[in-house]
Amino acid sequence: MKKIGFTLAEVLVTLAIIGVVATMTLPALMTNTQEQQAKTGLKKGINTLTEAAQTNQAIDGFDYAGLREESGAVSDDDVETQQSMTGLLVNRTQIDYRASNNGGSGDANLVDATAANYVVFFRDGSAVSYPRAAQANIAEANAIEPDGLAHGFGVVYDYNGVKKPNLLSNCHGNTTMTADSFVSDEDRECSKANRVIKDQFGIRLRGPFAFPNGAAARWAFEN
Repeated sequence: MKKIGFTLAEVLVTLAIIGVVATMTLPALMTNTQEQQAKTGLKKGINTLTEAAQTNQAIDGFDYAGLREESGAVSDDDVETQQSMTGLLVNRTQIDYRASNNGGSGDANLVDATAANYVVFFRDGSAVSYPRAAQANIAEANAIEPDGLAHGFGVVYDYNGVKKPNLLSNCHGNTTMTADSFVSDEDRECSKANRVIKDQFGIRLRGPFAFPNGAAARWAFEN
């Protein structure tokens, strides 16, 4: 009577083939998944920051173009009355006071360790980092560009907060770029060969809008 089944050799060969295919495809699959998470996170962050500015403009009469320099820590009792970036975010978004800080004590990879930055964490675990003097150069920040919007100022958005890798997305092919070692990729083509998508992105706040800042952020937002 003829037996139905596979020999041990056939099973081993099949497993070896599966292993080779998995080794070849798994890294690409993981990269695609991570990129998709990062793109979704960036779009959510831009939407949150845009809605915050537009709501604040409707209620209090100023958006990112009307901010003043920070005057206190994130946890100050009077922060809600400040016409500052922190005051706007406290009033118009859901932030985590316990995690947020006013510079100096945050993750060096999350904030610029060479400057006094605020880091505001949202309830979903994402975070935005910006200098205390976000509007220090008011003339430059409020200068009107040809598109009719203020020039604005840049911030760093991390869609998963303190979770690793805490590295900046870029189109320089730099897989270890941090917020405090940022090199602008504004004029670079974001090709597959030089595109590095991590958990941090540059965002520019211009009046009532938040825009992707830099080639990597634009690619992630548009794809």
